[in-house]
Amino acid sequence: MNSSFENGRVGGPQPVTEEDKLDLHQGFVEFEIVQRPGVAVSVRGGRQEIEVGSGRIYALREGPNVPLSFDGVRATAQTGSWQFDAWVARPVTTTPGIFDDSSSRQFSVWGAYVTRTSRRRTSLDVYYLGWDLRNASFDKGVANELRHTVGARLWRNGLWAYDFEGMYQFGTFGAGNIRAWRGVVEASRGFAGRWNPRVKIDFDVASGDRNRSSPNLGTFNSFFQSGEYSGRAQLLGASNSIRLEPTLTLVPRRNVSVSTGWGFYWRESEQDGLYGIPGNLIIPSNGVPKRYEGSRPIAEVAWTLNPHLSVHLNYIFVFNGRFEERSVHATTTESYICPWITYRF
Repeated sequence: MNSSFENGRVGGPQPVTEEDKLDLHQGFVEFEIVQRPGVAVSVRGGRQEIEVGSGRIYALREGPNVPLSFDGVRATAQTGSWQFDAWVARPVTTTPGIFDDSSSRQFSVWGAYVTRTSRRRTSLDVYYLGWDLRNASFDKGVANELRHTVGARLWRNGLWAYDFEGMYQFGTFGAGNIRAWRGVVEASRGFAGRWNPRVKIDFDVASGDRNRSSPNLGTFNSFFQSGEYSGRAQLLGASNSIRLEPTLTLVPRRNVSVSTGWGFYWRESEQDGLYGIPGNLIIPSNGVPKRYEGSRPIAEVAWTLNPHLSVHLNYIFVFNGRFEERSVHATTTESYICPWITYRF
């Protein structure tokens, strides 16, 4: 079950992501088709979460405020170092009342995702994702959107860790064609010593539209991107965005970690606006030429009390750039604090 509320926001809760009084979040039947040593195949049908890969395209969206689910069928197979996922689904519409959510009749998704993990803890992901949405909205306008994404990811955990991912999108937007892309580079290094420091750098670029008079669309669609792209405040999504963020993490105690970072953001294209986590246009371009979007210092404390219970505190301060000020008369600064408790069973 899911129950999500919002109180006190000027203008009320934002659609889709902020309020859903009570509804069924997951309810499915799963069949084990094959279950023998080294091989497992299952099929799941019904309302369910879908998460694959890094969370840059399909994530659980556990942050503020309404979690994401789908009505559909998903097949999973695992054998040795290989894992295969395939699904066909419709996103569940978020309607703020009680038991009034249903499958979207104008929105369908499908995909296939393959992961291979080597003995050296290095993994390779290759995937194809489909998207069909009626009346999709971008800074350019509104039209039917049929989009295909092909991508690959190479990643490794350990003392030295890295995560490289590239995506290319093609399809149609109304009478025009879609050509969009995204590239991500993450690298981190842990150090032995007091508090086990780890230094990390993130560089993430996603394309924007470059010609408002053309019917073609160049804006990258981040699908169901994790809400942590720009911190727990979820102020900015990846579309038409460049992000550079160094981070330092310390572990003063075995079950306590403290991390701090500073993210810097630019528009990839001056001809396109800025988008939120669900892909909604939050700041139109309005002919403003500035690329710099702003920066966000972030601090987070995580305390794991036991395998089931954890406590978190997140603080973000936002410095908005001149683009927001000139386009929509935005404030120059914002601040955001978020304490939360997670219980898993």
